[in-house]
Amino acid sequence: MKKNQLTMSILFATMLGFTACSDDDKVSISTVGITTTVDTTIEGLQLTGGTYTFENVNTSVKTDIVYPAQSIELADGLYNVTFIGKGTYSQNGTPVEVDVQGVQQNVAVSGGAYKLELKVHVLNTGDPDFVIAEIFIPGTYNEAGKQYNGDQYVRIYNNSDKVLYADGLIFMESQFSTTLKYQSVDPDVMDEAIAVGSVVAVPGSGTDYPVQPGESFILCDNAVNHKEANPNSIDLSKADFEWYVESKLDVDNPAVPNLDVYYCYSKTIWVLNKQGNRAYAIGRLPKGMTKEKYISDYAYNYTYILQSGTASKPQSKYKFPNEWVIDAVNVGASNEWQWNVTSTVLDMGHTYIGVNNTVAENIGKCVMRKAAYKDGDREVLQDTNNSTVDFTPAAVPSLFNK
Repeated sequence: MKKNQLTMSILFATMLGFTACSDDDKVSISTVGITTTVDTTIEGLQLTGGTYTFENVNTSVKTDIVYPAQSIELADGLYNVTFIGKGTYSQNGTPVEVDVQGVQQNVAVSGGAYKLELKVHVLNTGDPDFVIAEIFIPGTYNEAGKQYNGDQYVRIYNNSDKVLYADGLIFMESQFSTTLKYQSVDPDVMDEAIAVGSVVAVPGSGTDYPVQPGESFILCDNAVNHKEANPNSIDLSKADFEWYVESKLDVDNPAVPNLDVYYCYSKTIWVLNKQGNRAYAIGRLPKGMTKEKYISDYAYNYTYILQSGTASKPQSKYKFPNEWVIDAVNVGASNEWQWNVTSTVLDMGHTYIGVNNTVAENIGKCVMRKAAYKDGDREVLQDTNNSTVDFTPAAVPSLFNK
């Protein structure tokens, strides 16, 4: 009898403890008011439908709400907000439907009420063009289990139904890291340009390098058969172009054309960031713009303040205007990504090679653009200006299958 009484007492006390913990851990709720505007030059464009997705950064829990809802109740926290929808406008009396998307990152919801002002953009209003189809950054391990360098590559795809020329196409790597957000940058040019640490261009006079519809070309670090030195690697001896910084430390294959280096942060060897925490983009210079004029007119002199409050020394790199960009991809470890380092007009999402920001986890993986549909025998790759949905993360590089 006494034993049963003791057991009941312990159970009662335990239940009280659970109740107390539940009261202490009660989640605060805030009402988020939503105002949505369309950033466009299309006169009379009206949103007709869509879905807002609020993703809690810490828990990865997603909550959807359908437009035209004007508010939502959410647990306090940090959210990434995405809107994917449709809009219409009238052209010569005929209604035209367009895809519309928008994103706002690191929205801090707290205090009972929050006003969200979300700017959305019209997608794919231009003609199909080149897109970045695949980025292989981390490299491989050799047979001794040590990191092997030189076998990085980028595959660029003609996503149109006509012949395009690669001549003059610019490839660039961002200066800023997607896993290290600054408290502030002065001047902040993200709405007008990408801050770039390296800028290279395909050579040619304009029609030297035709690319057929649905075909790709390869840019690489060292255009050699890496399997000869490392059986775990790939054969890049037939790559179309290689990036080569003229130094004793770099390797040049004279049989493969070199990319024209406009600017590179390194004077010895340019290695794409092995942790996979940069943005990559392709673009073209406008008519009349030369390499020399670009170098003269588009320097980017800036300072930044770290989250700790520490101010940087003056920095000097380059910027590439957003209006010259054809395609951009933000890459960053999914557990450590902090911000996109391009305008959301160029890329409203991000993709990743590894979940964590380590070379060991990334080895042998790439990011690869998804196929949207087939037009006859030609694959049309998905291009919504949202790398989160356009790319398969942590994929097996295509050249490993050859």
